[in-house]
Amino acid sequence: MEFARRQRSRQELNVAPLIDVVFLLLIFFMLASTFIEPRGVDIRLSGGNDQPVTSVDGPLVVEITPDGTVKLNGLRLSVEQLTVEIMGRIKGDRNRVVTIMAGAEIPVQKLIDIMDHVRAAGTNNLRLAAPELE
Repeated sequence: MEFARRQRSRQELNVAPLIDVVFLLLIFFMLASTFIEPRGVDIRLSGGNDQPVTSVDGPLVVEITPDGTVKLNGLRLSVEQLTVEIMGRIKGDRNRVVTIMAGAEIPVQKLIDIMDHVRAAGTNNLRLAAPELE
């Protein structure tokens, strides 16, 4: 008596649908990433050959101390007072230079907050400076 042998079927993985799904995901993420705009701070670095800025009213220097206090030309102010005081001193001159002096120990978020308040006061010309090391 002879029994019929069962033929083993070969099992294979069809990758065509998998490739289709991967390409659709790739297209989705490529399109979605174009709608995301990175937020950043526009900082222009100047070389050593630029002319010194002369102003009728004198320079505006915002100093951030390590304990978190903010001073405008030596006058201690809160952040809200800083915005109002800078508005009064620049008198609508959007090109008026405001120098922000902050040391390495100042948290970056504090520096960015001060920069936002200075820009809200009406100037787009910010400079960053570091205090001299002793």
